[in-house]
Amino acid sequence: MRVAVIGAGSMGGMHALLLGAMDDVDEVLLVDADAERAATVAAAVGGRAVSLDAALGEADAVVVATPAFAHADAVEASMARGLPVLCEKPLTANLASSVELTRRVEAAGAHVEMGFQRRHDAGFAAGRQAVADGTTGRIHLLRLTAFDPRVPEQPADAWPEGEIAPLFLHSSIHDFDVTRWLTGEEVVEVSADGSRRDDPRPADSRGIETAVVSMRLSGGGRAVLEASWLHPSGYDIRAELLGETAHLTMGLSGRTPAQHHDWMTAEATPWTGYLERFEPAYEAELVAFLAACRGERPPASSARDGLEAMRIAVAATRAYSERRSVALDEIPGITAAEVA
Repeated sequence: MRVAVIGAGSMGGMHALLLGAMDDVDEVLLVDADAERAATVAAAVGGRAVSLDAALGEADAVVVATPAFAHADAVEASMARGLPVLCEKPLTANLASSVELTRRVEAAGAHVEMGFQRRHDAGFAAGRQAVADGTTGRIHLLRLTAFDPRVPEQPADAWPEGEIAPLFLHSSIHDFDVTRWLTGEEVVEVSADGSRRDDPRPADSRGIETAVVSMRLSGGGRAVLEASWLHPSGYDIRAELLGETAHLTMGLSGRTPAQHHDWMTAEATPWTGYLERFEPAYEAELVAFLAACRGERPPASSARDGLEAMRIAVAATRAYSERRSVALDEIPGITAAEVA
């Protein structure tokens, strides 16, 4: 297979590197607005830097790893050529364009998967299987931890205008997807609060750096996300699920960047970032995507999954801004009537 990677930044570079090492990938085609960057990545992975039109004309599958504002155009251009697509999160940069893109994807019956790599992490996948096979019984509580390394401080007005707090759009979108996927349930109501390092509750949600989001699930249980961009020394992604008949943990290890005072671990280097932490999951995600392209397995996710995670992110932002619980029914999406 020839695979086109659109976007040659950190994510596109990671995808290209992994694809270039796969036996069933004949060639990686790199596309980027910065031709020099595309050429550099292509040379590093033994691929070829080409134009978008050339890539779509030669490729058998496409990975979209551009900034979010360019996702819709890249996905639609790929769909127009009948090509399967793996699109990095978020689906688009805002809710309205995500709704419209999902409508077009579903109307066309196109193969579009989302880059929700935690679905392919060994620990998270084992947790999902335990829920699916009934090991956990009814879910009472899902607790999610998502701590990113400390980011440079910047004023809220440095972020673009939008209906979604950047923390929720660019980071927590993964946790909102994991909530639906891991539990097999829908989020029906959301409440949220947040802060930044110099303000216990900034007026502008664009300034949120740390947040707590509580979600009521369709099965009656709760999911709670604790998220922050202010971890002092590393990258910490975990989940803990309390069910009727089992208690699961995912992501906790000797490499979790925390001081473990209650149990001893072998000395290990803490996780420093998402590319390192989830490299095996990114590889597994690409393997699964290519298998789905060949018809060997169903897609692991869909554009609709990207839309539903986006709706939760919008609800969380609205809940924070308006200081109230927000029902998911308030957030526009695609209705059952439209699907029918």
